[in-house]
Amino acid sequence: MQARWRLMSAALAALLLAGCGSTAAVIPGPVQHVSMTLTDSSTSFGLTLLDRLLAEKDAGNVFISPLSATIALSMAASAAHGDTRAAMLRALGLDPSVDPSGELRQIIERLNQSDDNTQLELAQAVWAQNGLHLSPAYVAKLRDDYRAELASLDFRDPNAPSVVNRWVDSKTHHKIPKLVDQFDPNTVGYLVNATYFHALWTTEFKPLSSAVAFREFAGSTVSPPMMHRNESVIELHMPTYVAELLPYKGGRFSAVLILPARALSPADFATFLTAAVWQQTMGAFHNAAGATLGDKCKQWAQGDSTVICDGTLQMPKFKLDYQKDLTTTLHSMGMPIPGAALPDFCGGCYVSSVVQATRLEVDEKGTTAAAATGVAVATALRLPTIVDRPFAFALIDNATDAPLFLGAIGNLG
Repeated sequence: MQARWRLMSAALAALLLAGCGSTAAVIPGPVQHVSMTLTDSSTSFGLTLLDRLLAEKDAGNVFISPLSATIALSMAASAAHGDTRAAMLRALGLDPSVDPSGELRQIIERLNQSDDNTQLELAQAVWAQNGLHLSPAYVAKLRDDYRAELASLDFRDPNAPSVVNRWVDSKTHHKIPKLVDQFDPNTVGYLVNATYFHALWTTEFKPLSSAVAFREFAGSTVSPPMMHRNESVIELHMPTYVAELLPYKGGRFSAVLILPARALSPADFATFLTAAVWQQTMGAFHNAAGATLGDKCKQWAQGDSTVICDGTLQMPKFKLDYQKDLTTTLHSMGMPIPGAALPDFCGGCYVSSVVQATRLEVDEKGTTAAAATGVAVATALRLPTIVDRPFAFALIDNATDAPLFLGAIGNLG
């Protein structure tokens, strides 16, 4: 298998955290059991969003957090009514007849249970324009179900983006220093989820001194720094791809790496990495390593699928930053944005844009990942200009524009 990896030049298929996917994780102490409806929907939503982004013109690396996007957009959907709310939830793969807030509350509480082996931190915040009063029921839902911090902000202040960016930077342990460049003049709200993950491999990799030609999406080759493990890699062999299950210490989470049999373009990847491939891969790993992927591995085979427990692996170590305005892509998936009305936020309020930024670091010791998803809320109603700071005042001749009186006024006490 080592020779296969040395000789095979292909795009690194997918490095995905499996603990948040289709099976409950092992947690020290009492386990909180949650319905799998929402987590299964998040997996389906994530694969669909990933495939749409890969299929876009000039696509390259794509790394997203379905969990972060689901939480942020669900907070927004909780302020919507009727058909708008239903369409937003359907685009997330959720049943519009069921309020996902309670289940998300359980998931947030469960995943936030960090231990000595793994840090997983989820944080939510909602900023509303100074003087804007949200629906009391919506405020209660944000605080109780989403554990969101609520604050007022003057979005017309040039320093407003730095307020949001400082919060995101802190909650992602400085992995995402900037989410927002500037706010649209009509912005009256901003909803954010920040997610931070850090975990160590159960078995560390070792640096690989020999060079490996890695074939990139465009077909060119590079020689990234490589690392290797020569024992105890759980490996799935399929006719069209190989997959690796790489657990982290503590047994709560794993990484899944999927390598197609040939190098694929982003568009080809969008066709290859389907829900069926994901389910097939995870089903095989569960057959070999148990319901929570923590059992002692047993070799398993069925048809043309084989899982071995003693694979060896050579892979790049790397750092990746990704940021994308998701508005257009989510619209193509049925999300009614921009324009989704949020009456519980304010009369005339609507979702204007959605952006996500991610960071991924993979090395010999483990993995660090961070994500931040921002949902901007704007208003179709013109906000009043509030004269609450020093101003210029003039009396003019309309025919000539000449000031008859002119001054600057800043002391009114």
